[in-house]
Amino acid sequence: MNTRLARRIQMLAAIEISLVLAAVIFAGAFFAFGAYVRSVSNELAGTLAQLQTSMTHATLRDARAGGTFASALLLGTSSEIIFLDATTRVTVYREHRNDSRPVVTVRPRGDLSGDPQATGPLARLILGVATAFGLQSLFAHVGSLYVVVRSNDATLVRTVSSFTLPLLIALIVAVACAILVARALTRQAMRPLDEVTSALQRFASGDLTPQPIATDERHELGLLASAYNGAIAQMQRAFGERDRANASMRYFIADAGHQLRTPLTVVQGFIAILRRGGIESPPDRDRILDTMNDQSRIMGSLIDKLILLERWESVEDGPSTAPIDVGRLVEDLITPIADSQPDRAFAIQTEPGVFVAIDPTEFGYVVTNLADNAVKYGTGRIDVRVHARNSSAIIEVADQGPGIPSTDAKRVFDRFYRGTQRDVAGSGLGLAIVKRAVERAHGTIELDTSPRGSRFTVTLPRLSS
Repeated sequence: MNTRLARRIQMLAAIEISLVLAAVIFAGAFFAFGAYVRSVSNELAGTLAQLQTSMTHATLRDARAGGTFASALLLGTSSEIIFLDATTRVTVYREHRNDSRPVVTVRPRGDLSGDPQATGPLARLILGVATAFGLQSLFAHVGSLYVVVRSNDATLVRTVSSFTLPLLIALIVAVACAILVARALTRQAMRPLDEVTSALQRFASGDLTPQPIATDERHELGLLASAYNGAIAQMQRAFGERDRANASMRYFIADAGHQLRTPLTVVQGFIAILRRGGIESPPDRDRILDTMNDQSRIMGSLIDKLILLERWESVEDGPSTAPIDVGRLVEDLITPIADSQPDRAFAIQTEPGVFVAIDPTEFGYVVTNLADNAVKYGTGRIDVRVHARNSSAIIEVADQGPGIPSTDAKRVFDRFYRGTQRDVAGSGLGLAIVKRAVERAHGTIELDTSPRGSRFTVTLPRLSS
């Protein structure tokens, strides 16, 4: 298909270029013809002026005497002189530039056979164009004679016809050059389309290796190649996202399996012991049942968190937001936690009137998880602060040590990542839930940690009061 299209474009380009070149050649030819006609007109005017000046000092009784007088003048080949009296017509002209004397023909006044005659298939056309360019005969009365100075039509036609062959050759050369130029331009213009077609055919054959095409956006097919390159870049990003999603899914499945395997193994082990009847002591039996119940709750909590994260990943399931005084909400959530931890000091500082559009239930996961982590992993006083900064609402939860190692700080928001402190009970999903809840509220969360403590800062868009 590209070959047929290229041929059509090449043919149209060749025709267009040929017409342009032909127009230039004909314009040059008409310019040269106009210059030649002007030179002939000037020669005619000069010849008539010379005759009038010379004949005023000569006594010419008839046309024959005028012809004899004119034959002695230096007459060019482009003009002829006609003398007319009552009965006679005398024509004087030079056939060739090298002739020693001009031709003089004497005839009755109405006989035109002695005038030089223009012949050839282009004679009428050439004479008509010359007339259109302003070539005219000149007339004058000198004594009793009527003098006509006109162009030598035979010489004019012969001179112009001599350039017909060079003009035809120039046109042929112009057409040949137009074809070559059109072929080169078409090949250059079609190159992006050919490359895009080849790339798509390669994709159709199963080779999905992205290969961008170098192109110039200054023409239409260049824009096509640019669009192809954009699609290639998008495909590369899609492949990258797919690979990252697959890797994340593999890690997720492995981590989820690991987290569920431990309580499930404990439960299965105790079930096997109970089936064998090896436990006869009621206290031991109650302890086993309590342990199995605790492990079941751990598995249930883990499954609930996984379901919650999966539901929050859905685009259709958006949060049900409402204008909330975030300071009051944080204070209401932190106070019960502080009351349940009499050994830890809590400092709550909230600025009233800081409203944000959030789902209070979802944001409750953020505050309670950050406070719970501060209790489990931090030491010293826990500072909770809510305040406004420009168009943002800032929520900070900080402890006083020992901080989070730098290797762990980069991954604390990853699912199932628990870092080095695995002696503390947990699933590794708390901060992942926090991060996703903040994102659903169109906010951001940052961690600033050092040996002096860790500070989580949540930034939410503030509603104008």
